[in-house]
Amino acid sequence: MVEHQFRIAEIEVAKSPTDEKIVGIFRFEGSGQKKGPSLLILAEIGSTLYAYERLLDVINETAEQARSLVSGVEQDPIARFEKLTQSLNDAIAEFLEGEPTPLSWPRVNIFVIELSQDHICLTGIGRLMNVFLQKQEDGSYRTFDLFGSLDQPAETDPKKPFASLICGDIKPGDILIVGTTNLERLRNELRIKERLTTLPPVSAAMEIKQDIESRGIPDDFVAAVVACCALEMPSGIASKVAEVEASKSTASINHLRETERDTATNLSPAITPLKHPGNETRFKAAARPVVARFLGLVGTLRSKLPQKPGGRTKDVAAMSSLRGMNAGHGSIFTRKRKRIAIVIGVVLILAIIGFSALRRNDRLAKAEAAWQTSYAEAQDNRNRAESDLVYANDSRARTEIEAAEQALASLDVTSAEHKEKIDALLADLSQMRTRLRKVVETTPVVLATLDNTSAGSLTAPVLVKDTAYAADNETHVILKVDITNKTIKRLPLPSGADAVVAGSLGTKSVVFTTAAGTFYAVNTQDDSVTTLATQPSGSATTDLILYGGRAYTLDGQNGQIWRASQSGSGFGAGQVYIKASNSPLTGAVGLAIDSNVYILMPDGTVSRFLSGGQEGFSLSTIDPPLRAASGIWTVADGTRIAITDPAEKRIAVYNKDGTLKAQLTSNDFTAPRDLDGDEATKRLLVIDGTRLLLVTLP
Repeated sequence: MVEHQFRIAEIEVAKSPTDEKIVGIFRFEGSGQKKGPSLLILAEIGSTLYAYERLLDVINETAEQARSLVSGVEQDPIARFEKLTQSLNDAIAEFLEGEPTPLSWPRVNIFVIELSQDHICLTGIGRLMNVFLQKQEDGSYRTFDLFGSLDQPAETDPKKPFASLICGDIKPGDILIVGTTNLERLRNELRIKERLTTLPPVSAAMEIKQDIESRGIPDDFVAAVVACCALEMPSGIASKVAEVEASKSTASINHLRETERDTATNLSPAITPLKHPGNETRFKAAARPVVARFLGLVGTLRSKLPQKPGGRTKDVAAMSSLRGMNAGHGSIFTRKRKRIAIVIGVVLILAIIGFSALRRNDRLAKAEAAWQTSYAEAQDNRNRAESDLVYANDSRARTEIEAAEQALASLDVTSAEHKEKIDALLADLSQMRTRLRKVVETTPVVLATLDNTSAGSLTAPVLVKDTAYAADNETHVILKVDITNKTIKRLPLPSGADAVVAGSLGTKSVVFTTAAGTFYAVNTQDDSVTTLATQPSGSATTDLILYGGRAYTLDGQNGQIWRASQSGSGFGAGQVYIKASNSPLTGAVGLAIDSNVYILMPDGTVSRFLSGGQEGFSLSTIDPPLRAASGIWTVADGTRIAITDPAEKRIAVYNKDGTLKAQLTSNDFTAPRDLDGDEATKRLLVIDGTRLLLVTLP
């Protein structure tokens, strides 16, 4: 049997400089045992008035509630979606009765999509971009305007805004993309159909998002990609599913029979006494036959006592008084009665033992049920973490893994079976943590090894296509290394030059700077070394970046950046760049620029600035954390940020949104502490101790 699964990837790009509209994707899915259909709500409203925000809240809340109510109802998908649509219309009509602000419906574009096994149902208001790609038997795709098939009135009725709906089949291989209207004009430029039909949904969504971001369009874009995939089910599970599906047709008659039984019970209590099986414990049910046998035995014993004529039992008190008057002529504790007393005592002891055993079994059963419930919750956390890993939601995956580990830590492991289950799930979670770490083994190429140089004297790596530059402060030379044949040329610095701390590529030369702010330029054509005219600023230069015809120098001692414009054969006076910062930048160790300015602190935190003002930015969690970061690199036309961490012998590579891409590690690393790179050739130039290495950028 083939089970269908929907993979959903979201695209969100926020580039609008002003808030002129409300856009968003809202996704509702079940968890645990009650999956049910999935709901997608895509909204684009051409206004930011509070009334429209409340309208969107009402739609989301009603959709979530209605989905929960109808998800367990076994009925035709169209009938189920009709109930949901009716709930939405009723909720909106009620909201509008108490809303004083009139709504302009032409501004509203909202579509609701329900995805279930083999079916897709939708309703909506307005118009949004959509492309439905239906896979054909020959592997080709037919393109449909799904939203255009929805009949909508010329004017929206406030009492029934969702005026119509459509439902149809969706098969494995079919793909749907829905998005804001501004994507309509970019359909061909973004190669939406080509990417969706040749790439997995997540990869296609990521490429479309990156393409939109690279264009720098000042607008907000939102879209969702839905792909229907086939999952083969094992035959055993398939047969059980078939049995469940077959039993659905008899659900109504079974319910009728149960109703009849309940009616008979309530209307005829004298004939059929009322029962409450839901409130009767397992112990009571099991103890009832034991008590009955005990009472039966007592009745038997009583029947064997001497009887008076007429069937009444003798007065035992009177018999005792009479015997008391004739001491030595008999006793009530005859041998027969002693045997009866012993039997009664044995029965009582057995009843007590049985009672204790039943209570113990009941307690163990409850403990086992609680254990299984907690274990199932841990499995659900694990499954959600797996899904988050697939969709690159690392932070949520890490939270789900931690929740699963905490649930397992509280479970009893005295049983061998329990311990085996917990160990297996913990091993699975450990593998997922390893995947979260994103460790990538790399094999660096050694370009140069300076045996006569002490560790720390090799600085300022600069990569220019197939040529690598670095400063050797011990011999006061600039190393020029040909990457293709690893030949090294030494270019002496001017006499009396101080130690070089950083370097950067300029227009026709590679510029190096000292801590005091003196610039030396190495001509990339004739290898001549000259001193540039500068007006040093700050007290201790830590890093240098040449960008847009200006020199940006990092003053780590004072936590400031100085920006100097090119002037003649050098650079003019530096001006303060940072105007406002949320945290102190004293002790900063690295600087990188891609139109934004990134400042690296030793603890691995990165602050991002634009036009001198700090922006909200942070790097995602990395395991183990950065604790001795030393160098940072990025470029304007690149998608990566790379940071050296000599303490952990690694290079951390992030995406521009701060999410972790990879941790580059190698047995050949000793302490990588500075780097430069080339996005076009996917190469990093790394200083590791007294060696100059070339590493592939993932």
